[in-house]
Amino acid sequence: MRSVTKRLLLAIALGVVAAVAIAVAIELLLAPRVRAVVIPWGERPIELLEPTWLYLCALAPFFFVVRTSSLTDLSLTQQIVQSGVRTLLLAGIALALARPAWTSEDDKVATVILVDVSESVSDEQLDAARGYVTALAAAKTEDDHLQVVTFAERPRLVRPDGDGDGDGNGNGNGNEHDPEANAGPGEGASTSDLAAAIQRHRDAGKGTDIQAAVQLAYGLFPAGYLPRIIILSDGNQTSGDLLSEAYRAEELGVRLSWQTFPQDRVEEIRVAGLRIPDEVKVGAPFEVTAEIWSTHEDEITLSLRQDDFPNPLEPKKTVTLHEGKNQVTFKSQAARAGFTTYRLRMDGVEHDTESANNEAVMTTPVKGRPRVLYVEGSVMREPSSAGYLARALDHENIDVEVRGPRGLPSTAKELERYDLVLVSDVPAHFVGMAQMAALERYLRDLGGGLIMAGGEDSFGSGGYQGTRMEKIMPVRFDSEKQREQPSVAIALVVDRSGSMSGPKIEAAKASARATAEVLSPSDLITVIAFDNQPTTVVRLQRASNRTRIATDIARLSAGGGTSIYPALREAYEGLQGANAKVKHVIVLSDGQAPYEGIADLCQEMRGARITVSAVGIGDADRNLLSLITDNGDGRLYMTDDLAALPRIFMKETTEAQRAALVEDNIKAHVLKRVEMIEGTGVENAPLLRGYVSTKPKPRSEVVLVSDLGEPILARWRVGTGTSVAWTSDVKNRWSVDWIRWNGYPKFWAQVVRTTMRRKVHESYDLYARVEGGQARVVVDAIDNGDQFVDQLDTTLEVIDPRTSQVERRIPMEQTAAGRYSADFSVDRYGSYMLKAVHRRDGQVVAESMGAVALSYPLEYLRTSPDTAPLVHAAEVSGGLSRPTPDRVFDAMGESIRYTEDLWPWVLLLVAGLLLLDLYLKRLRIFGYRTIKF
Repeated sequence: MRSVTKRLLLAIALGVVAAVAIAVAIELLLAPRVRAVVIPWGERPIELLEPTWLYLCALAPFFFVVRTSSLTDLSLTQQIVQSGVRTLLLAGIALALARPAWTSEDDKVATVILVDVSESVSDEQLDAARGYVTALAAAKTEDDHLQVVTFAERPRLVRPDGDGDGDGNGNGNGNEHDPEANAGPGEGASTSDLAAAIQRHRDAGKGTDIQAAVQLAYGLFPAGYLPRIIILSDGNQTSGDLLSEAYRAEELGVRLSWQTFPQDRVEEIRVAGLRIPDEVKVGAPFEVTAEIWSTHEDEITLSLRQDDFPNPLEPKKTVTLHEGKNQVTFKSQAARAGFTTYRLRMDGVEHDTESANNEAVMTTPVKGRPRVLYVEGSVMREPSSAGYLARALDHENIDVEVRGPRGLPSTAKELERYDLVLVSDVPAHFVGMAQMAALERYLRDLGGGLIMAGGEDSFGSGGYQGTRMEKIMPVRFDSEKQREQPSVAIALVVDRSGSMSGPKIEAAKASARATAEVLSPSDLITVIAFDNQPTTVVRLQRASNRTRIATDIARLSAGGGTSIYPALREAYEGLQGANAKVKHVIVLSDGQAPYEGIADLCQEMRGARITVSAVGIGDADRNLLSLITDNGDGRLYMTDDLAALPRIFMKETTEAQRAALVEDNIKAHVLKRVEMIEGTGVENAPLLRGYVSTKPKPRSEVVLVSDLGEPILARWRVGTGTSVAWTSDVKNRWSVDWIRWNGYPKFWAQVVRTTMRRKVHESYDLYARVEGGQARVVVDAIDNGDQFVDQLDTTLEVIDPRTSQVERRIPMEQTAAGRYSADFSVDRYGSYMLKAVHRRDGQVVAESMGAVALSYPLEYLRTSPDTAPLVHAAEVSGGLSRPTPDRVFDAMGESIRYTEDLWPWVLLLVAGLLLLDLYLKRLRIFGYRTIKF
């Protein structure tokens, strides 16, 4: 018994050693390979695709170990043969699991024909396509393979018997469950049955998606065939992207070829679409542009409706179309805020093929009446002066708020309430530095509009020369010097009494220096200071001696009483003998002085053609200064703002020069035709009676000029806004004949509307288009600093303009820096209003408005073939353009290598060995086993 156990253990040990040896041998066999083992077999070597299963062979020695403990009485020879058969059986199973295969090569061609059955394909073209399919079926050999797919909005596999025709969504098109699904005309289907099946798919829809048809075709190619696709289509895609799919086909080794068929010449006219400006405001005239496409010359009638009524300005037009694209514009005007829908219809079209594309619709949001701030400098002395322009703009649906010369806001936030600011005839001493800075920021950063209108107190004559206001205007405030300018003699009579000490005397000296700077070099100036007695600070001399004059003025100091008469007398005597055409005196005082003799002296000076103006500071005696200006034929200025003194002196000096004002009958000539004046009839406007002489800046756009070529109307961009210079006035001095002109309201309304702010900073640009029945909406969120605005909580509201109700709300995802997008299905024909609401921390920070329309199925947008995408697809994938039937099945020198599995044959061998094993186990072949006890 002990000896039997020893033999068993020894057999097991030998079996383990043998198993390890076999495993090591297999490991050495597999080690150099990574994925497969190649077994030489003539010209077609056999490849084991999963060789690791060969490790099962290491179990073979244990068949022999088990044999030593067998209880059967079969002979030793039969037991050894039986163990050998089981070893072969195990090796066969391991070999089958290792997936033996060999590689075959063939040049058979499998072709899938994609037939376009959409409505853009005419019956003649479809008949030609069926004939082409018939020719292809006749040209194929027995080894070739042919399949047919029809497509429009979606692809459908053609079954010759008509049963189970399926689409690309799994509705009966899978060939794994129906072997006859892959059967072409050569596999039991007649070509007549195939042509009839194609005709049954004619009502597949009004769209064309070639890309989806190509994707369906990928699953129809059997193994071992060269894949080919031929597209029979006019190329007019309404969805999908054939070119992008061509790159994928090239990667898969599928060649795309194409063929189109001519059709009988058709006469077709269609409305391609309507275009409306991005921003429409109540009462503002604008144009609705219709794009009409025609195959021939024809005369048609177009009707445009605004909401449910004919378009008020141009409801109907009869136009002559030329072949190709035609643009027809309609003048229109929105009467109310909200959503306005335009519908264009072609009537009385005799030569037309498809009537479904004879109408187009588009909806646009309409903003409320614009707001204008009108600051008029002359309302204090002539209250009715602002009424002319205000009434004209109100007549044109523009709200106007009129303020006096001190009414200009000093912050940009206050100005932001208005779409435009108009400053008319306001002298510079009423406009402080803060107000000018606010105007500049309103223009540059907030996109506002500014119009500066002329008058005797505007531009250079208003004391704005060298100020920030001149910086933002499109014209310089110095004249062109084209006319003869009179030489000027100026006498400054400056109070230097004790009450003028400190900031007052410094402001007075700055004003005197500013006066000397404004004067031409040939003009004359004298400065006389007074307290109880007059003192000549600057003797009468040419203004070209500016350095010496400034030095003499700097020595001026305060102290003493106040007596104006002696100083005024000395100024009179000094100017009386001066050789100058214009002589003017400016008196500056802050206190009280005797009246005696002043009225008579001023009248005497006026008789000598010397005018006298006066400037009062603080508690100055207004009555005394009025006495001086009334008798001296001058102007009176009263101010508490010391900073305004230099501007007042500059204005007075410019007024004295009178070079800036042209008071004569002037014709406004059109220098450049722009949208600002288009259709206003300004070329037939009456004469103006004057204007302020200015000089255009290099980058400005001069629209109207005077007889002397000087600017009357000019504009330019300032940051995101627009500033306009109108150098004549807007009231009944220089524009008195214009006010009576019936084109005055329209002219000014158009100037205002083309200048006003176009877009507030809390609005981002919205773009929308329709592709394949889906509306794609994109918003670019960019702030005033050209920075992307990220991490907004944005919701798209789709609004039905017929009811103004929100049909759906769709979250917009951020897809890039500052870009938000969303899609929604267009489930009806017509227009949609779009509103994107942008929130941060629950608060609305911006809104975007837009519109999108689908007037009719996109299939009707084109009636002629578009071969460009077909040509590109063939070039990318290596296919053919317009191939003959015999070339479709040409392998073109290609062959395809494919793997043929051999494991089924191995399994047959295993089955034979299994039967042999059963036979050896049941039958005694080599006698009995000898058993020793």
